[in-house]
Amino acid sequence: MDHLTPGEETMIGALARQVRDGDWAACGTLSPLPAAALWLAQCTHAPRAEVFVAGGPDWPFDGEWQGFFDLAQVGRLKVFFLSGAQIDGQGNINLMTIGPYDQPKVRLPGGAGSAILTYVVERVVLFKTDHAARGLVAAVDKVTAPGYTPELSPWQRPGRITCLVTPKCVFNLSPPARPHLSSLHPGVSLEDVRRFTGFTFAVPADLPETPALDAETRSLLYGPVKEKLAQAYPLFAARLQIT
Repeated sequence: MDHLTPGEETMIGALARQVRDGDWAACGTLSPLPAAALWLAQCTHAPRAEVFVAGGPDWPFDGEWQGFFDLAQVGRLKVFFLSGAQIDGQGNINLMTIGPYDQPKVRLPGGAGSAILTYVVERVVLFKTDHAARGLVAAVDKVTAPGYTPELSPWQRPGRITCLVTPKCVFNLSPPARPHLSSLHPGVSLEDVRRFTGFTFAVPADLPETPALDAETRSLLYGPVKEKLAQAYPLFAARLQIT
């Protein structure tokens, strides 16, 4: 079985830094990297954060997802990690179809409440587990959950998209500026990111490198965080082997 890649490890750290101490933060299903990030944040800089990982040992909701969405809709969730088959530079995500909606090339599973969450969660952090132009597009084929909506006031839409994290870099998607590169992961070049990104983005004059995990943080990831991951994502947890 493959071990966790350096890009994935750096990505977990970048996602974890989006959680502040005291936040209520969550991720959806099929999200092992954000799950690891939530527990890593709780083990490091955000010990008072309340984290919600579906299938994890501390998931507090019985039955279906009604309790979770009730929590989100009253404004308690501060951070939610969300992905999509397609994401564009405005933060729109597509979980519906690839190609025309009435004659799709691929029909996807649907939004699963993502449209609600992007409106009511204070900070929505987007992520992609692969960095490829087919998924990071100039414009999504179908908007499942909207990104930047300047026509809506904060009262109408308290939630916003903040950034996009991939195995290569971090993009800042906070409006009203165009998307711009926040940092490059160690060993990744700007040319590499441009080649595999379908939308245009600005680049700051002084582009920083995404911090890699230090030895102490890695020991937490491969120790107590891995133990929690083993319940929700056993196959992913098995990849966490220190090399």
